Amino acid sequence: MNPGVLVIYFIGVDIGGTFTDCVLVDRRGDQRTAKALSTKDDPVSGVMAALERLAEATGVDLPTLLARTSRFGHGTTIGTNAVLERQGARVGLVATAGHSDALTMMRGSGRVAGRSVEEVFSVHGSRLPGPITVPGAVLEVHERIDASGAVVVALDTEAAVEDIRRLIAEHRLDSVAIALLWSFANPEHEQALADALAAVAPDVFVSSSAVVSPRLGEYERTVATVMNGYVGPACSRYLGRLAERLGEAGLAEPLLVMQSHGGVLPAAAAAATPLGTIDSGPAGGLAAVAGLARTYRHNRVVATDMGGTSFDIGLVIDGKPVMAQENVIDQYTYRLPHLDVRSAACGGGSLAWFDEATGGLRVGPQSAGSEPGPACYGRGGTRPTVTDADVVLGLLRPEAFLDGRMPLDRDAAVAAVGGLATQLGLPLEDTAAGILRINNMRAAAMIRQQTLESGHDPRDYVLYAYGGAGPVHAFGFAAESEVREVVIPLGDGASTLSAYGIASSDVVIYRELERGLLTPFEGERADVLAATVAEVEVAARADLKAAGVDAEDAVVEVDALMRFREQLMHSLEIPVPLPGSAAGTRLPADFDAEYVRRYGSGGTAMFQSVEVFAFRARASVPAAIPTPTATGGRSSTPASTEVYWPGRGWTATEVHPGIPAGTVAGPALVELAHTTIAVPPGASLVTGSRGELRLELSTSKGTT
Repeated sequence: MNPGVLVIYFIGVDIGGTFTDCVLVDRRGDQRTAKALSTKDDPVSGVMAALERLAEATGVDLPTLLARTSRFGHGTTIGTNAVLERQGARVGLVATAGHSDALTMMRGSGRVAGRSVEEVFSVHGSRLPGPITVPGAVLEVHERIDASGAVVVALDTEAAVEDIRRLIAEHRLDSVAIALLWSFANPEHEQALADALAAVAPDVFVSSSAVVSPRLGEYERTVATVMNGYVGPACSRYLGRLAERLGEAGLAEPLLVMQSHGGVLPAAAAAATPLGTIDSGPAGGLAAVAGLARTYRHNRVVATDMGGTSFDIGLVIDGKPVMAQENVIDQYTYRLPHLDVRSAACGGGSLAWFDEATGGLRVGPQSAGSEPGPACYGRGGTRPTVTDADVVLGLLRPEAFLDGRMPLDRDAAVAAVGGLATQLGLPLEDTAAGILRINNMRAAAMIRQQTLESGHDPRDYVLYAYGGAGPVHAFGFAAESEVREVVIPLGDGASTLSAYGIASSDVVIYRELERGLLTPFEGERADVLAATVAEVEVAARADLKAAGVDAEDAVVEVDALMRFREQLMHSLEIPVPLPGSAAGTRLPADFDAEYVRRYGSGGTAMFQSVEVFAFRARASVPAAIPTPTATGGRSSTPASTEVYWPGRGWTATEVHPGIPAGTVAGPALVELAHTTIAVPPGASLVTGSRGELRLELSTSKGTT
């Protein structure tokens, strides 16, 4: 590329547990990708190192790269790591008098929320999570607002703030979470406390439940507010440092931060509610899949992201990613607009180990991460991982890893897996194949669970495989879940798809409004429905403007959260036709149709009236970034290697260095710069009409 030619770039950066990924797309749709090992102790350095490699791949220096960038999006794991590693802020809780024990009491499922089946049925695995507030740092204030929003007991703001100041000093708090009863119906008291604290304690991070999670459910709302305060200081500091480093390096545009709901926000707005950055990387991948599925014309997609640390899965139905009703992190349940992305510890770096209690082989949940990483990385790791098993079986050739820039140590992989094989009393290859089989079965179990929960058969889905390890293992977990067609989106770009999703996601803000309305929507009820829909739409546009985004071209969509009145835990999101005046006649019928589709025609006979209990508006400004074509270069004359295919043993296998022309029949390996596509015997790899790579599997599960 000629450095003298001005080209506008769109860049996305995603920090993963093992690698930091970068993607660049220009106005023509040309794409560049880069990877660097994540630097856990100083993640900003990992981002800058990955950007240096991206600049090198683009043919310019870093200042030129950033000066030509019109959009820079970023996904971070800072908040997630702070919670899981218990390294968040010293946070205290302010609650309504008599309601200070919400976090301690939890819900009935608090002991098992978010736990695996094995942990649920284990005496040692079933436990309460560690506290997220400083012990004793809970203050009750005398005030009361009722369910309608009326003030029953007025708040003495001055006295309450003085008590909070003493709480901050006594417990050396960095952060204060304010979660008062029924504050979502009337935020007056919370807002008064937050404003007063901003004046008297400007260095303390303040979270208000009416801002973070204005939803019914005292426990979930309190969790969201405290979690937001727990991760807030670290996220704010990190985003500030990153923005400063990027500005010094030449970036003139504002930093955009990926949110768990599938859109991006300016860094200042993201720093105010940092809870939204948790799971931002996986959300970026699912957002990318949703856009590509529309391009590739796939109505039902199961999105699978297998990286070095985790395996993430989400669904796209009729072009839209599925949203979660509630979220769990470290057994704490909260409500926040969040894509339904579920994770399991079965990535490429998952550790394989001998279970002395059963005498069997286990994989995960522990991971080698990037420090020290799998044994084959040659960075000091000695314990076997899924990636080491790939090397032993020949699915990853050491000299081709990361385009030859990071050669793998096969001897170290053999030694690590061999030690485990000795413990198990099995041959080396059978042990390595067993590691992959167990990992694939765990991934397939997640696929079946999530599709069946949505009322769908997984065999009706197309599986998108991405992340650095996804294309290597897709043939295995797709066959285990009986999916027939696998898509490797964007070729080599599949390994950095989450970063592409971050670069290409729309600016999005969600606004939620709790409002109970019963059907039928006739007369006065129809008027209230229309007014409520208009209210939440206007509020969403105002939120965009407050975040510093031009809302004139915003697209606003409103969903009604509906359920049968007798139900408490389950609801359906039903799109509201705009303007809201038409909603009264369509919403009940649309709810019935969706309920029947998901649960069967007999289900609706068990219940009576239908209610809308909340409205959710999505205001978005399109990113308008061109969809890139598959990258990876064209294959030259294929070479040959030996691969140990499960069920076949060692088999001569073609190796294609780059994307081959036409159809490739298995067994074959397609080696790209940042990933390898494994094509097993009986399968074929075909380039689709829009540049996607389709892995078509044999109908026989036994061949893979």
